[in-house]
Amino acid sequence: MLQHSNSDKLIKYICEIVSTDIIFMKGFRLIIFFLFVSNAVFSQKKTDNFLTLDTDSIKIDSTNSKAIFNKFSLEIGTGISNGTRPYTDQFYTSVNNQLFNGFIFNSFMVGAKYNFSEIVGFKMDLAFDRFINSEQTKSKPFEVAQYRTSIQAVFNLNSFVKPINYVSRFNLFFRGGIQLAILKPIAADYNIKVSNGDSYAGIVFGITPTIRISKKTSVFLDLSSYSNYGQNITWNGKHSATSNNSEGHMYSGTIGLSFALD
Repeated sequence: MLQHSNSDKLIKYICEIVSTDIIFMKGFRLIIFFLFVSNAVFSQKKTDNFLTLDTDSIKIDSTNSKAIFNKFSLEIGTGISNGTRPYTDQFYTSVNNQLFNGFIFNSFMVGAKYNFSEIVGFKMDLAFDRFINSEQTKSKPFEVAQYRTSIQAVFNLNSFVKPINYVSRFNLFFRGGIQLAILKPIAADYNIKVSNGDSYAGIVFGITPTIRISKKTSVFLDLSSYSNYGQNITWNGKHSATSNNSEGHMYSGTIGLSFALD
């Protein structure tokens, strides 16, 4: 009877061990399955994050490529310039009922521009102007030449209405700076005795709309206003009738091409 009782306990103990092992194996399999699923999910998430990061990197690289701008450029152009004041009596250039005196090109310029960023730069130019009376007016004949140079700060107004990294074919620039000029009367049969000319300084303001026609070439229209100080010679080449008159004004409109060098 005692032997039978011990056998039952042994069998019960073995069954408990086997049951425990089965439960443990099931739990172990569940843990393994959970770890496998978690690893798969994490790996997929990591891959997605990598792809997202890679896509963002591509976007950033693309943005940076858009932010690249031309630093150096050369400009060449021709156009119209006209001195508005001072003139001596019976001398003038304006033609009634004609815009810009009939668009007679009498101005030539060459310049260079350097951009510090997409917004700010500076330019320097050399220009020549030839002022002559129009045959359509009753002005007395005259002919003078002006040689001038200017240094100007340049601001891209597109940056105020569009993102900095946005590249547009059309740009609008505002300019402002100082100029130095020499005005030389030209001798002729009607004016044998001419003055030695005059040199003066002034300020210049203007706007320059540009349209990019290729990767490195743009068309520009330069509209400028010049206020001169120390100009003692009139635009017709005579000494000013007013002894204290030392100011002058002119405007110009130039069309040309800009070539990027970098």
